[in-house]
Amino acid sequence: MNTNAVIRLMALSVWMWTAQGLQPELTTNNFIAKITTNTIILKQPHCIFDQISDGDVVWLVAALCSANANYDSRANSSAPYVLNLSPYPTAFDPSALNFFVTRVGPLANFPCSQSPNDLYFKVGADGKCGGTNCNGIFPDGSLVSFKYLQIDVNQTIVHTSEWSGCFTLNTPQKLSTINDGLSARSGAMVVIISILCAAVGLLLLIFFIMLCVAYCCRNKAGSHGTSSPLRVMNSIRIPRYDIHSLRGRAHPYDNPSYGQYSTSDTLPKPGILTQKL
Repeated sequence: MNTNAVIRLMALSVWMWTAQGLQPELTTNNFIAKITTNTIILKQPHCIFDQISDGDVVWLVAALCSANANYDSRANSSAPYVLNLSPYPTAFDPSALNFFVTRVGPLANFPCSQSPNDLYFKVGADGKCGGTNCNGIFPDGSLVSFKYLQIDVNQTIVHTSEWSGCFTLNTPQKLSTINDGLSARSGAMVVIISILCAAVGLLLLIFFIMLCVAYCCRNKAGSHGTSSPLRVMNSIRIPRYDIHSLRGRAHPYDNPSYGQYSTSDTLPKPGILTQKL
C-alpha cells in the first residue's frame, strides 16, 4: 500500500514538472535580432505538454510583466472564452489588460522527440495587425513575459506552463543621438568610398577632355577648309549606247541624271561612230 502511494506521488510529481514546471524560453539560435524594440523570438513549445489529445492546440499568452496578474485573475480551467479576454488591437491601450493570446500551432506538431533548439516562434511576426488573436507586436521597449496554454476543441484550458522570466525589449534611439559622421564608419568603408569618389572624378575629367578635343577639331576644320558642291564640267561627254535591235535607227541617248548639263557641246555629233556594246 505504501509502495503504491509512493509510485502515485512520483507520477504526480513528474506530471507537475512536465506540465507546470516548463516555461517559454528565448531561442538559442544565433540570430542578430532575437530581441528587437517590439518583437522577440522564442523556442517552439516542444515537450512542454506531454498529454496529447486530438484537436488540442498550443496558444501563447504574451503580456507585459506588470499584467501577469491580470491574466491569472481572469483565466482558469473553466473559462470557455479565454481566447477573447483581451483582443490584440486594443490589448495595450491605456485602460486595457496589457496581454493578448495568439495561436502557436497544433499540440501534435511539438513532440518531445524533436529537438526545439533550432526551431523558433517569433512573437510579433504579424506586425500591427487587426485580428483578435493575431500575432502582434508589443509597445516599444516593453518588459514582457509569456505563458503557454494547451486548449482543447471546446476552448477550455487543459494545461498551462509557468510564466517565463521577464525580457526587456530594446528601446529605440532618437535620430539626434545617432552618430552618422566619419567617426562612426569603419576604416574599410572610408577607403572604399574614397576610391569610388576618385574613380568617378577621373571619369568626369576624361569625358570633359574628350568634349574639348572634339570641339577644337571641329572649329579647326571649319576655318581651314570649306566644302563645295560637286561641279560637272562641260568637257564631260556622255557616251551613247546602241542596242542591237535599234541599231538601224540609232539616236542619241542622254542620261536623265545629267539632263540639266546636256548642251550642244556635250551631245555626240552626227556622223561619229557609235560605241557598240
